[in-house]
Amino acid sequence: MNGGGVKVIVAVLMLAACARANAETIDGRWKLISAVDLRADGSVGRYPWGQHPVGSIVVERGWCYLQIMSGDVPSFAAATSTIGDQMKSALLSTYIAYAGPCTVDADEGSVTLKVEAAWRPDYVGTTQKRFFRFENGALIFGPASGSIRGGSEALTRRLTLERATDDSRRGR
Repeated sequence: MNGGGVKVIVAVLMLAACARANAETIDGRWKLISAVDLRADGSVGRYPWGQHPVGSIVVERGWCYLQIMSGDVPSFAAATSTIGDQMKSALLSTYIAYAGPCTVDADEGSVTLKVEAAWRPDYVGTTQKRFFRFENGALIFGPASGSIRGGSEALTRRLTLERATDDSRRGR
């Protein structure tokens, strides 16, 4: 093989390595695909934002932003309380958002975020640690295993996200 052929092979290998490294970093914008709370046996205990959640996670230059909401259209009863009161109540159970500076520990597979803004005032000032890994190109993200309560059972929240593309930013 001549010197030009070796250079081409080396260039292709370097590009492949760079693409793989970029694909397995949490930095960037991620689009939510699913959100489930799993039992210890792996079965779904509940869907925390319904079966059609909408949201994203952005990790960029030491800052993190997370926003998730139910994509299911709520129905409100006209008899019990005002529609406005029902919407306020639903907001707390069907929406979550928080943002702030964060530190990524790629070796541990963790993100630690100091919350500066949140959908709930009691979240502001807290430190939130989340864990992540990559599975077939998807980002698997959530708090520590077993840290979510579903009645009397411990559940593991599992968010599955895909890297956002220009098309997904336009809603395609």
